Amino acid sequence: MERDFYSSLSMLCNQLNVSLPETAQLGFPYNMASALHYLKIVIKATGADWQDIRLVEEDGAVFFARQQRFDTRMTLYYIAVEPLFFMLYDKSRKASAHLLLSVFAYLFQVVRIPYHMQEGNYLNYTYDMLHDWKMQDDEEDIEFVKEYCRMEYIGDAIELKIQSPANLHFFEKRIQHFRAGDEFDRNCLKLAELAFTLFSDYPDGRIYDKFQEGSYDEEEDDVSRQISLVNYISFYGSANGELSNLVIETVNTDLQEFNGIDEPMIYLQIDGREIEGNSFDFETKLFMLLEDLSILLNNYQY
Repeated sequence: MERDFYSSLSMLCNQLNVSLPETAQLGFPYNMASALHYLKIVIKATGADWQDIRLVEEDGAVFFARQQRFDTRMTLYYIAVEPLFFMLYDKSRKASAHLLLSVFAYLFQVVRIPYHMQEGNYLNYTYDMLHDWKMQDDEEDIEFVKEYCRMEYIGDAIELKIQSPANLHFFEKRIQHFRAGDEFDRNCLKLAELAFTLFSDYPDGRIYDKFQEGSYDEEEDDVSRQISLVNYISFYGSANGELSNLVIETVNTDLQEFNGIDEPMIYLQIDGREIEGNSFDFETKLFMLLEDLSILLNNYQY
C-alpha cells in the first residue's frame, strides 16, 4: 500500500506541477496521512478543487484518481406522459404508441426515472404546491383546475401501464413487427431501438448508478445545497398549458437558489490505466434518448 501510494502520488504531483514536503520518514501510516494533508493544501493553492482527486483502493492496489463529470448541460430532462396517453387513442399512431409504451416501461422499471405522481417526488410536491396556491385565490381558475385534474387522471393511467411487465416482455417483438408509415413513425422506431439496445447491453443500468449526491465543504457548517437528479430528470404531465408553464417557471426559479449540481461522475486513474465499465457510454446514450424522446413527445399534435 505504501509503495503504491508514493508511486501514484509522484505521478500526480508531476501532472499538477506541484511539490510536497518529504513525509516518508514519519513511518506508516502517519507518512501517508501527512502527505494527504499537504496535498490538499497545495491543490487548493493552485485554484483547483481538491475534491476532484480521490485515493482509491481496487484489486489490492492503491492509487490516485481524478474525478470526471458527465455534462448534463443544465437541462431539464422532463418526459411528458400526456402525449402518449392520446397516442394510444389515435388509430393512426397506435403502433407507435405501443413502441413508446415499451420505452416508457424501460425508463420507469429498469432505469428508474422518477415519476411525478409518486408521493415525495420533487415534481409531485411542485404540482401540489401550485394547486394549493391556486385554490387559495379568491377567484377560482377553472382552466387550471381542468388541467390539474387531467394531469392527475392521465398520470395515474399511464403509471398503471408502464409498470406492467408485459410492456418490457413484448419490447423486442414490437420493434420487429413495426412498420413505419411516416417520419414520426420512423423517429419512434429509432428511439425504441436505442432504448432496447440500452436495455440489452445494460440490463441493470440505473439512472443513479454514477451519481454521488451531495458535496461537503469543510468551510461551511452544513452540506452545500445541490441540484439533485430528481430535480431535473423525471416524467411529468404535459409541455403545454398554464399548469405546465407554471411548473417549469417554478422549477427554474427554485433551482437558481442551488449552489451546484449533482451529475454522473467517474474517477480516472492518474497513470491512465483503463478500468472496465468506468466510462460514460451508458449515460451518453441514455441522456440522448431522454432528450430526443422529450422533443418527439412535445412536437406530437393531439
